[in-house]
Amino acid sequence: MAPGQRLRKLALLGLVFAVVVALAGLALRYVVDSAAPAARLAELEHDNGQLRIELDQYRVQLEMERATRGELERQVGELNEQVSRLNHELGFYTSHSDGARRAR
Repeated sequence: MAPGQRLRKLALLGLVFAVVVALAGLALRYVVDSAAPAARLAELEHDNGQLRIELDQYRVQLEMERATRGELERQVGELNEQVSRLNHELGFYTSHSDGARRAR
């Protein structure tokens, strides 16, 4: 075999090898890119599920806080009524004790 022919065969073999490697790289990239959206979708669905659980927990917490606030407001109202009644009684006793002192 002549040196020129041998060089051409090596060059052709190198070119074929480069094309095969390039095609394999493109095929691998295609497979990876095809799988990426499915993996991303699965990740987003998982995150969405976790966020829904967290949202439900916050909703329950909010309802408990609202109920607690309502109960506290009711208790404050009762205590204000009691303070008002006791102030009225104190005024009554004070006015009567002042009158009793003056009578002595």
